[in-house]
Amino acid sequence: MDEIERALEWIERHKNDLAAELTRLVSVPSIVGSEGPCQQVVAELMKEACDVIDIWEPDASWLERHPAYFLRGVSFTGRPNVVGVLRGLGGGRSIILNAHVDVVDPGPADAWKYSPWSGALSEGKLYGRGSVDDKAGLAVIIFVAQCIRSLGLSLRGDVILQSTVDEEWGGGGTLATIQRGYRADAAIVFEPTSLEICPAARGGQAFRVTVPGKGAHPFRSYEGVSALEKAIPLLAALKRLEGERQGRFRTALFERYPIFLPIVVGKISADVIPSKVPERCVFEGLMGYAPDEAYTDARQELEACVAGAASTDPWLKDHSPVVEWLGLNKEGAQTPTDHPLVRLMGESFIQVMDGQPTIAGFPAGCDLPHLRKHAGIPSVVFGPGNPVIAHGSNEYVELEEVVNAARIVAVALLRWCGGDGSSAVLPRAS
Repeated sequence: MDEIERALEWIERHKNDLAAELTRLVSVPSIVGSEGPCQQVVAELMKEACDVIDIWEPDASWLERHPAYFLRGVSFTGRPNVVGVLRGLGGGRSIILNAHVDVVDPGPADAWKYSPWSGALSEGKLYGRGSVDDKAGLAVIIFVAQCIRSLGLSLRGDVILQSTVDEEWGGGGTLATIQRGYRADAAIVFEPTSLEICPAARGGQAFRVTVPGKGAHPFRSYEGVSALEKAIPLLAALKRLEGERQGRFRTALFERYPIFLPIVVGKISADVIPSKVPERCVFEGLMGYAPDEAYTDARQELEACVAGAASTDPWLKDHSPVVEWLGLNKEGAQTPTDHPLVRLMGESFIQVMDGQPTIAGFPAGCDLPHLRKHAGIPSVVFGPGNPVIAHGSNEYVELEEVVNAARIVAVALLRWCGGDGSSAVLPRAS
């Protein structure tokens, strides 16, 4: 308890340093595909606290052979992962702290109150692209490691800090840490959860449906078949499927979300010539699927839904729509809610916040399934910031919530890594 009190006092004294480090991270653009310069900053900050710094570029050829990576032709040149390790004394449980450095494009600069790379502070909020997703979490894990090192606290288990690339698209960075040999007794995957503890994350995959029609000039439109009009009942069928799946797959972790497995169509187009009956309509969207649902089963349901709706139409039953699955696919996974890591995170929250934590599902794709499903590591999603704000213009994070996240993580680390358990398996650093 003395060590926990010392850590909390240190965090309080140095919380302005946490804000400064977060500002520095936000000020270096790291749009997915161009993460290298910001990773240099991450490595510099980690060196202050870690015994080992490992920097390497993921192997694209290995990723393309992995069953959880669905993209092809992605280059990782100039896009390194950075991992820092605080070695324990031995005999304690190890943990991975995983955060991603890549961010989405900020969009039009004039849509921002402050520059998206400013890290501007206003009324307790820090603004900028990536401030909430996911550089607040990245700053927290580095800051907590600095706290442990500065106080000379001795942990029995290893702490592995992971700053990964490519989370916003394929998750190749976290998968590459598995190939590198990093394992631990547990993992915290940092995403904005408003400090909720999330032992489950749903999956999501992108699809395209091409609907055939029969083109015709407007003056003989009665001889044509509008592909756009034929798409409408298919969209309605997908909406019905979405509603039916909520009840069938809902668990207590997702009970508050009216729609936690969305089927969203975000793009639709027909022939480029407006003065013509369109002979083809294409729509694209995202299908969410449950943490314990195989992506192949979800695909079969959507394909069967489209085929079933088409079979009732005189034109479409002989001119079948085509369903394709695009490169974006992030699987779901979950850790039992009674796992010691989940309990410990809840107890740490109570100790810091003097209130009860919320244990819930994370309603979006993330890298938890890579660690949980493909490396067998019990994991939770956790972090400061409102996930609704992520990816939008004027993205921001409340600084007090970032500090509270650091407090909770520090307490959890001191308790988890000081207990009994096996140590991490560590690769040779490059």
